[in-house]
Amino acid sequence: MLGSGYLHLIICYHLSRAAGLLDHYKYNLNLRPQLSVGDLGELYYDSKESIDNVTTWIYEEGLFTPIGKIIEDKYYSIVSDYLRTPKQVYDIEGNLIWRRELDVYGNPVIGENDFIPFLYQGQYVDIKTGDAYNRFRYYSPETGLYLSQDALGIVGGLNLYSYVFDTNSQFDLFGWYSDLLDTGVGHHLFPRSVAKKLGISELMNKNSISWYPNKGKGTANLHKLLHRNLIDEGVPFHGSKFKG
Repeated sequence: MLGSGYLHLIICYHLSRAAGLLDHYKYNLNLRPQLSVGDLGELYYDSKESIDNVTTWIYEEGLFTPIGKIIEDKYYSIVSDYLRTPKQVYDIEGNLIWRRELDVYGNPVIGENDFIPFLYQGQYVDIKTGDAYNRFRYYSPETGLYLSQDALGIVGGLNLYSYVFDTNSQFDLFGWYSDLLDTGVGHHLFPRSVAKKLGISELMNKNSISWYPNKGKGTANLHKLLHRNLIDEGVPFHGSKFKG
């Protein structure tokens, strides 16, 4: 509509499921800073974005483990368990202000996800839907399964939606790690010399150029180790961003 001498551009977003509307919000494009050119040809914005209600997360270096949260002038420390899952939050005076316990699927049995929306490593909870963003896929704590299929197909396991074998000892950082097959049909192709250099000794080869484990059950962490080491080593393989 027209008003105040310019066109109002309002964008409306609606998030819904079969059960009904989950959330909606509006965004005024006219309030977005505009890029302008100065008298000397310099570029500048005619206004600044609002920085109200900004939340800053602090992570442990090189990891996805949140260790701190800053909301304007308030500082909080995050304590995680042995799987790097957030458990408690303390303010600068040492007061416990948040606590959460999860069941084996990631559902809160004590506390809520609102103040710290991180579940298992690599997962960020959408408070409105309850599902967790897991990089390459979305995870449902309600079912303990992914909402989309494994991009590797049955190579990643017969259950295309399964999470890790044991949530008490494993996690899936990117939504693509699963137990490896012990059938001789692996999807990791790299030389024995590279495996030896990386210190990977739990794999064997049965007259094939594909590496696979002696026992497939419970090897999701080994699967993760393979991907991480191959990327760091600069060895190209399907789906990797190698440095070579």
